[in-house]
Amino acid sequence: MLKYFFFFSLFFFENSVYSHHKVYGAKVDEGRQSLEWRGHFNLDQDNVKNKEHHHVLETEYSWTSFWQSEVEFHISDKEDTPLDWEKLELQNQVQFFESKFYSAAIYFSYNFVSEGTKADEIEYKFLSEFENNYFNLISNFIFEKGIGSQSSNSTEFTFSNYLLFSEPLFSDVQIGVVGFSEFGNISNFKTYHQQEHTYGVQFEKEIELNDYEFEIVLGYLQGLTSASSSSSILWNLEIEF
Repeated sequence: MLKYFFFFSLFFFENSVYSHHKVYGAKVDEGRQSLEWRGHFNLDQDNVKNKEHHHVLETEYSWTSFWQSEVEFHISDKEDTPLDWEKLELQNQVQFFESKFYSAAIYFSYNFVSEGTKADEIEYKFLSEFENNYFNLISNFIFEKGIGSQSSNSTEFTFSNYLLFSEPLFSDVQIGVVGFSEFGNISNFKTYHQQEHTYGVQFEKEIELNDYEFEIVLGYLQGLTSASSSSSILWNLEIEF
C-alpha cells in the first residue's frame, strides 16, 4: 500500500503544487506514524510573489504518549530560484498538559537551511489546543532565530491559529477558519502594513482504507496587508498507519 502512496506522491509532485503553512495540534498519540505532503501556491499581481509555491515532505512518529518527533524536507520555487531544496527540519514536540477540554505542548526545531547564504535556524513553539463539543481551537506561538555568522541578533515572532467546527459541513467534510500572522522581530515589530497576515477557510476530510487513514485538506487564504500575498491555495495529503 505504501508504494502506491509514494508513486501517487511523485506523480502529484510533478504535476501540481502543494503548503508549508501548518498549525500544529498539541496532543500526542503514542505509536502514531504518518507521512505527509503539503504546500501552498501564491496568487498575486506582483510578479515576484505570483505563482510562488512551496512543498513540504514530512514524516512523524510518536515515541510515547507525550513525545513526538518529525522530519521535514522543504522544497520551494520562487521568481529567482528554480525548484530546489530549501531546508531540512528536525523537530521534537513534548506535550506537558492535558485535561478534558485543554491540551498544551512545547515544540523545538533545528532547521538546516541550504537556500543561498541564509543562516540555520532554531524554532520554538508553544502549542495550545482547546476543544469542546462544538469546535476545536488550536493556536501556535512561534519564535524563530537564525544562528551562525550569517544570522541577525533578533528573534522573529509568528502567530497561527485554526478554528475547526465539529459539525461536518457535508459528507463528513469539516470546515474551519485558519490564519497566519508574521509580526517581524520581537525587538522591533514591523508596522501593520509591513507585517504579513493571511486568513481564510480550510476544508478537511478523513478516509479510512484497510488499515490506513487518509486525511485530505484544501484551503484558501486571503492576504490582509500589502506585504502579504494577495491569496494562496493550501493543501495537505497525509497517510497515517
